[in-house]
Order: sequence, then structure tokens, then C-alpha cells
Amino acid sequence: MALTPNGWVAALIRHRLHGRPTFRPGDAIALLAIQGEVRRIGVNVNQIARALNTAVMEGKVLDLEVAYLDALRTELRAHMFTLREAFEGNLAYWAVEP
Repeated sequence: MALTPNGWVAALIRHRLHGRPTFRPGDAIALLAIQGEVRRIGVNVNQIARALNTAVMEGKVLDLEVAYLDALRTELRAHMFTLREAFEGNLAYWAVEP
């Protein structure tokens, strides 16, 4: 994890006390930024869905918009799954095997 021995022990203690993932400071900042971006994208997706629900569209235009929204939703789910794996992997790293 590229931590000093003291940093590693401090991270282990923080994990044991709080039971949360413990990342290096740079990684934690990056993950917070990613979380914020995904949240903003989710807000945009909700706005698009609302607009599609109220829009008067016909035929292929509506089909294309719905297909685009579905592709975006699939991509967001993949990113969220990757983030979840990062957190689960971090928790597994700090876990003690019985």
C-alpha cells in the first residue's frame, strides 16, 4: 500500500476502531472525487428520465433516447460495481483471518 510502517499501523488501528475502509490519503481523495462525479451524473440521469417522461416524442427519436438512457444506466452500474469492489477489497485487506 506504499505506507510507512507507522502509517500502516495507524491505518490498521483506524480500521479496527471505525470498521471502515482505510485508504492512503491520495487514494481517499481520488475516491471522494469519483463519488462526487458519480453522484452528479446520477442527478443528470434523473433529470433526463424526468424529461423523457414529460416530453412529447414519437417513434425513433424516443427509442433512441431511451436506448441512450439505458446504456448510460448500464455504464453507471458498472462504475458503481467497480467502486464497491475497491471498498470490499480494502476491507478484506484489513480483515483478520480467524
